Amino acid sequence: MERVAGTALGQANEAAGAFRRGELMQEAALDVGASGDDRLIAMLSYVTQIVIPVVMPVIVLLSESSKKRSFQRYHAVQSLAMMITLIALGGALTIATAVIQIIPFIGQVIGLLVLCLSPIAYLMVLVALFYYGYQAYQGKRFAIPGLTSFLRDQGWL
Repeated sequence: MERVAGTALGQANEAAGAFRRGELMQEAALDVGASGDDRLIAMLSYVTQIVIPVVMPVIVLLSESSKKRSFQRYHAVQSLAMMITLIALGGALTIATAVIQIIPFIGQVIGLLVLCLSPIAYLMVLVALFYYGYQAYQGKRFAIPGLTSFLRDQGWL
């Protein structure tokens, strides 16, 4: 248990350092073996999350071709994990805000603050998804700070 906590703490510190430096991604290695179709499907794995979350990466992962094409699988797993993480964080924030709203004055102030900051967070997610989709279309295998190292530790990438 201590090893898992130490690994999680290390990953969190790595991700925090990357965000402080203004990095949206790390280690963008160009994959020369990725075809045009691979790059298009990888891009769609990120960009379609805006309209229909989770569907495109699941389709890519369930298809037979993703077993042969590691570039598609890499980006499908990464975009799926990113969206599941964002959905979980959004749900936790919603529940926490609802519970805090019980407190008479402070709850209303915090609720108003969350209401005002939610569109900014949504726009940041949109920018990140388009940026990651663009990078995938360029044929790059990049690491999202914190998330990709966790996926590699689990053996999913």
